[in-house]
Amino acid sequence: MILILALVSLTIVLAAAFAIFGFGNRPLEKAQVTVGGKTFQVEVASTTLARANGLSGRDGLGEDDGMYFVFDNPGNYGFWMKGMKFPIDIIWIADNEVAGFAENAAPQPGAALWNLKIYYPPEYVQNVLEVNAGTVKKYQIKVGDPVSFKGPL
Repeated sequence: MILILALVSLTIVLAAAFAIFGFGNRPLEKAQVTVGGKTFQVEVASTTLARANGLSGRDGLGEDDGMYFVFDNPGNYGFWMKGMKFPIDIIWIADNEVAGFAENAAPQPGAALWNLKIYYPPEYVQNVLEVNAGTVKKYQIKVGDPVSFKGPL
């Protein structure tokens, strides 16, 4: 638990330093991710800072928009709703297939950092797609659906 709090604190300090000094404030690359038969226009979060910021602070996403997280190696990457203003579906991706998902992950306004729920994938993943809540149900996305990536656009 102490290690997690230390890592969270370090992430916050680094993100604040980058924000204050303007490092890494370049726009994220755009790409397309297709899950099953549905294509999403996504921003690609491939750096530590972009992944730490994620969709926090935004008011929402367009219907066919999302954020695609890219990691260097497969892992058990936890996601939280820190700074989020709207609910999302989190789609875990391993070996270019849907490995699982967390539906309707809701914001936790006012929750202390150490009380935020952390969502974990069912297995090691290398990519994660965040989309509007209800997307998994609406497009009947299921475990095993193929995932393809086309970008940057």
